[in-house]
Amino acid sequence: MVKPAVSPVMRLVPVLRNLVRTHRLERADPARLDAERRRLLVGLVRHAQANVPRYRELIAPETAAAFRGPEDLASLPTLDRSEFHDRTPEDMLAAGFTTANTKAGTTSGSSGIPITIRNSERDLGRLRASYLYDMLAAGLRPWDRMAYFRVNPFLRHPLERFGLLRTFHIDTSGTLDEQVEAFLAARPTFLVGFPHVIASVVEELERRGVRYRGARRVLFGGERLTPTARALVLGHLGARCHEVYASVEVFTIARTCRRGSLHLRSADVVVELEQEDGSVVPADGTREAEGEILVTRLHSEAMPLIRYRLGDRVTVGPAGCGCGRHTPVVLRVQGRSQDRFRGHDGREFYADFLTYRVQDFPEVSRMQLVQERPAQVTVRVVLAPGSAASVTERIGAAVREAVPGFDVAVERVPSIAPEANGKIRIVKVEPAAG
Repeated sequence: MVKPAVSPVMRLVPVLRNLVRTHRLERADPARLDAERRRLLVGLVRHAQANVPRYRELIAPETAAAFRGPEDLASLPTLDRSEFHDRTPEDMLAAGFTTANTKAGTTSGSSGIPITIRNSERDLGRLRASYLYDMLAAGLRPWDRMAYFRVNPFLRHPLERFGLLRTFHIDTSGTLDEQVEAFLAARPTFLVGFPHVIASVVEELERRGVRYRGARRVLFGGERLTPTARALVLGHLGARCHEVYASVEVFTIARTCRRGSLHLRSADVVVELEQEDGSVVPADGTREAEGEILVTRLHSEAMPLIRYRLGDRVTVGPAGCGCGRHTPVVLRVQGRSQDRFRGHDGREFYADFLTYRVQDFPEVSRMQLVQERPAQVTVRVVLAPGSAASVTERIGAAVREAVPGFDVAVERVPSIAPEANGKIRIVKVEPAAG
């Protein structure tokens, strides 16, 4: 049966209904949350096997019938970006869903493989509720003027006609001058976007001698910000901040609580971590574990997402933050899993640890580590005004100490160019280095 088309305007009732559900599960006790996750996960696996052509090839009917919960995920294959990039939408869409009655969400392609995920109206109701809950938890109030920094605008919603939750799009594909003018015209009280994009706007305001104090809260997401740049943004705006770990494919994976811990959204996703030896451990909050993240999105009826390789390497620690949530805490998001440096002997390693050697210098407001050939790294840094010339030498010495034998160069640059999606890749491996 063909499903109904996606509405051209945002429907508030499904969003509000799912918002209530999200709030109810946010502080649910572990037993109740586990039961809900199992119910959703079993239903998702059986739905995918029965209705999605590609999953029918990957999952046997008896495997789906025997599936009982997260402990059985190891019996299922993993999916990477190529599955969605190389195949037709019809291979990945469930019966009744087409490109005409679903809404597309396309990744930026910063990984080298852009993909498109399609969502049904019901999927969108849940995703929008998750997004709204993130902002409410970060301090959004109905009378706020929200500026969101991204390339494409969101759908307008009916409450805006009553002056509630007004949104203002800051197009990050525009020039810095255009972004600043749009920001000042919006007069926002709540900001959402990539940290470095917001930091660039704040730096330009300071250069112009403009002091903007109208923002109450900032919701950072999509990349890591150096402590110096974070202090600059929050100090200039006089605002408090929260963070989210999210993606186009999965939407919100984790969000900070009032204590600053980045909690997994366990009512919406199931997370596993693949180790170097190929083994997989669940991110269930019982211990600290690090690995490449595999994500199952529990609400994905149109295009199910099961054990999907997001491409990030993360560290997840135990539950027990003390804020009232009983969900695991993401300790570190270490960037793209394919951004691994190569040494003299050809062995590869994750280079994220080097970034901490650089960001420990308070003069550094932006950084990027680039490898163009094995056993070499160029450290690009944007330094705070008035920084001594000798700081680049000290940064170089710190990096050389961490990777003995590497050819290390430190470049002081006025800016670091973002990728097409507006993000700055902090660790970047050029094709020649692979």
